[in-house]
Amino acid sequence: MNINKECKLFLRDVQLYDISSCHYQIIKRLGYNTSQIPVDDKLARNTYIGMMMRDNPRLAPILRSITTSTIDEYILINDIKPHEIITRQYDGFITTRVLDRNKITQGLPLEWQASIVYMLISSDRKSFLTLDANNEVSIKGIPFRYKAMDKMLERLIRLTSYPRTSLFIGMQELKNEILTSEDPTLYCIPTTEEKSNVFLKGYGEIQVSQTLVKIMDTSDIDKERYYEFYIRPFAESILIEFL
Repeated sequence: MNINKECKLFLRDVQLYDISSCHYQIIKRLGYNTSQIPVDDKLARNTYIGMMMRDNPRLAPILRSITTSTIDEYILINDIKPHEIITRQYDGFITTRVLDRNKITQGLPLEWQASIVYMLISSDRKSFLTLDANNEVSIKGIPFRYKAMDKMLERLIRLTSYPRTSLFIGMQELKNEILTSEDPTLYCIPTTEEKSNVFLKGYGEIQVSQTLVKIMDTSDIDKERYYEFYIRPFAESILIEFL
C-alpha cells in the first residue's frame, strides 16, 4: 500500500473510488465463460476467480495489467494531481477530489464508494483507519488483525470526532484498558477455531487452546506489546495533528 508521504496524517472529507467486481468485469469483457461465477457473493466470486487464475497462469498478469492501466486512465482523464491522491489501491484510490460523474464511466466504470468523514493514517504511513458518512469503520494495512483489537481501533477512529480534550481523555482510557484488562480474549490472536497465539512476558509468542484462554492469568501477558503494535502508530499521528 502506497500512502502519500506529503499529506497530513489526519484528513477530513475525502472520497473513495474503485472499480466494483473488477476482475469479474474484466473476465466477462474478455469473453470468458462467466456462467459459473457466483456474481452476488463476493467471497465465493473471488474464490472462483482465484481458481481460474491458478488454472490459467496467463490470466493473472492480464487482469493486473488491465486494472492498473484503467486506474491510470481515470487519473489522467480527471487530471488528478499526485498530491490529491491520498492512497492508491489495487483497483481504486482515495482522493481529496469529488470527481465529475461524466468522467468516471469510460470503459470499466469507476464507482464512488464512500465519502470518508475522517481518515487517520499511521505515523509510519503503512496503514489507515477511516470512518465514513454511514458511520462505518474500515481498517486497512494492519497485519494479524482480529476482532477484539479491531474494536479498539474502531473506538480510536471514532474518538477523532470528539473535541480535543475529550479525544485525549478517550485515548488514555483506551490505552489503560489495553494495558490493564483482565479479559484474556483481548490478547488472543485466533489462528484456528480451537487455537490462538498470545504474547507472554519472557516467552514471546506461544499458541494456546481456547480452553487454556479461559483460565489464563492476564498478568503474564505482554500487554505493552499489543499497544505498541496496534495502537501507538495511530496515537502518534493524533498527537502530531492535534497538539
